[in-house]
Amino acid sequence: MYNKERLHAIPELKLDGVAMTNEQFDRYVEHLNTFIDHFPFQADKLRNHLDNEAYDALVKDLSSLSETLKRLYATDLALECRKQADELAGSGGAANSLIETFVENIIHNVSALSIDVQMASYRGTTRATQLKPAPAPASPPVYAGRKTGRPLILAVDNAVMFLNTLKKLLQDAPYELHCVSSGAQALEYLQNNRPDLFLLDVEMPEMDGYTLARRIKSSGQRAPIIFITANSAREYVDRAIDVGGAGLLMKPVRLNQLLAKIKEFI
Repeated sequence: MYNKERLHAIPELKLDGVAMTNEQFDRYVEHLNTFIDHFPFQADKLRNHLDNEAYDALVKDLSSLSETLKRLYATDLALECRKQADELAGSGGAANSLIETFVENIIHNVSALSIDVQMASYRGTTRATQLKPAPAPASPPVYAGRKTGRPLILAVDNAVMFLNTLKKLLQDAPYELHCVSSGAQALEYLQNNRPDLFLLDVEMPEMDGYTLARRIKSSGQRAPIIFITANSAREYVDRAIDVGGAGLLMKPVRLNQLLAKIKEFI
């Protein structure tokens, strides 16, 4: 169940100063749940409208999304959505590449909001911590990654291009990033290292991110796990929570969102 404090902490929701009775809060939660359950389908519709150059339908759905975001007090996203819908209606789809960029940005930002809202219903509950790590070994491994004195992040993704993107995004950040491309490589690395944070891709061959998270927890590692996914559907968030995940990030990862999420836990 959501509570007001956790929802107030989500910057996209402008809830400061919004006074709600218990009944009003319950209705607000209904809107949140409807938004979470339907947005993945709405995102698919927006992409289909783009592919088919159905700009009138695209304007209509963007306008509807703007009203939904407004009811959720996500006013900045709502205004952005309305502005672009109005510009698209006036242009008749003239600047196709710009429209595609905007729609993908909206889908990304709203999906990220959906994930944060879902996480707000779990954070601090027993469900988020029900998978207890095993006791730490009597002789802890050598922290080979601490030569720099910076917090160590282990990133695991089978897409080398994505790992290279992470390296570029964090090259000036005060963290030491180590990247591997499989769950097996990650477990081998953890035999001699104890990271401060994990970044795990959800969909990987041989060993997916959820399975790897369980193996990490059972090995005695206690660092927070942030999953990286291209899907904000409730089932993905539920599974991440069930295996002890502390957070989720949407692909493609944006620098400001990545840094903000890391700072929550390091």
